[in-house]
Amino acid sequence: MNRLDDRGTYPIREFARLTGVNPVTLRAWERRYGIIRPERTEKGHRFYTDEHIQHVRHILYWLDQGYPIRQVKLLLKDGQENSGNNNDDWLNQQQQVIRAAQHLNTQHLDELWNAGFSSYPLAVYYERCLSPVLHFLRSSSTPLIVTHAFEHLLKRKFGAMLLQQQRHNKGPVLLLATNHEHAEIETLACACALGAAEFRVEYFGPQPTPSDLGLTLTMIPAANVWIHFHPLIPAHQQQWQDYFSHCHVTHFLSGAAPDTQVQHKTLIRLPDQLSRQVRTFITGNNTEKNTDNNAEKHTHNGGFH
Repeated sequence: MNRLDDRGTYPIREFARLTGVNPVTLRAWERRYGIIRPERTEKGHRFYTDEHIQHVRHILYWLDQGYPIRQVKLLLKDGQENSGNNNDDWLNQQQQVIRAAQHLNTQHLDELWNAGFSSYPLAVYYERCLSPVLHFLRSSSTPLIVTHAFEHLLKRKFGAMLLQQQRHNKGPVLLLATNHEHAEIETLACACALGAAEFRVEYFGPQPTPSDLGLTLTMIPAANVWIHFHPLIPAHQQQWQDYFSHCHVTHFLSGAAPDTQVQHKTLIRLPDQLSRQVRTFITGNNTEKNTDNNAEKHTHNGGFH
């Protein structure tokens, strides 16, 4: 582990990996909201402690309850839930994004997204703002060109973020997949949330068949596979059952994952919320990574497995 010393202190990139909160958001929480105060080295570099990890868990707890970041500081101070409507801020953000989308104002959309991504962990911002906006645009009388443009721009945004993240991320590969194009945006959001925690993510587009995934696993050294499911049609059920019965790599399943006919230790079902799915994956893999690092400490290898 990339600690500054043996007292349990971490530089910002390592802390981001451990918590799943990217460095840009950590700096915003410090400067703009004052809800986290890192320590400083003699040269002025930020570092964090195990106490900061617990503090971030408390912040994420309140965000999971739907509170906007501007209210979290008071909640951390007194621990009492606000009796007011904690959804007002999120509704305001959703309405701003919808208005920008309806006017095809791409520059303003990008500004709103950048502000959201800097203030919140990406999975939280997706759940509380972008997912409700997508649902509204897809289910309302919004012209199709507006909905399609919004989806295209958001996919492009996530794709650019993922490409930038993966230039620096090392370690075991997570192969990410979804069985339906309608679930692609959420899958890309998941990829970027994991990329912010320095996981090496590979995503090759929507709708791979079980055979496609099996072939892909012969080509890349994936340590884990994460499949986000849209509801399956009956004709595809047995194909996935056969695939699961023969898989040897650990698979994480989210969304409308099919019920498996056999219990298999390589299949792990994730919670419903994207933010909790990401956190569950990060926590489990950080535990494994730390164990591996300790085992290899005297080999000077510095890698995984």
